[in-house]
Amino acid sequence: MNTHRSMVMVAILALGLVSTAAGNAIFSKAPLSDVSSLADPTDGAWAVASAKVSDGRTSVVLNVKDLDRSEAGRRLGAHVHIGPCVAENGAAALGHYKVAGAVASPETEVWLDFTITNGGTGHATAVVPFEIAPGAAQSIMVHALETQSTGFAGARLGCIPLEF
Repeated sequence: MNTHRSMVMVAILALGLVSTAAGNAIFSKAPLSDVSSLADPTDGAWAVASAKVSDGRTSVVLNVKDLDRSEAGRRLGAHVHIGPCVAENGAAALGHYKVAGAVASPETEVWLDFTITNGGTGHATAVVPFEIAPGAAQSIMVHALETQSTGFAGARLGCIPLEF
């Protein structure tokens, strides 16, 4: 990539509200869409998410900032969802992306649980043994609870677009 094009891309990404795909790698930086009508630790938070799909695996990284610092130590669940982020409509994100016919687990879904730090940040990484097909998932949803063994993680709080 030439220097001018690189500088333009850096400037665009710095502005946020960006979702890009480059081959089998995708990136998104945006405020979390508030999908809950109640006050929660994700209100006003931003996220950066990226994913790489190759060689039968999918790697996803989620970084969240500006979380409610008074909630430090709380674990929140987060998952790749098949539907889009729609403000005030958590149901629009539909269900978790899951290997067809499989029981929910960290090997059949993308679980990105994180703990809110004293600085109001959260970080999660997941590498799963399957490829998410292009167009098969559109978002990462942050949930109110840590993911249980059944895949349940409570109410939907905030969402970042990440279109596979």
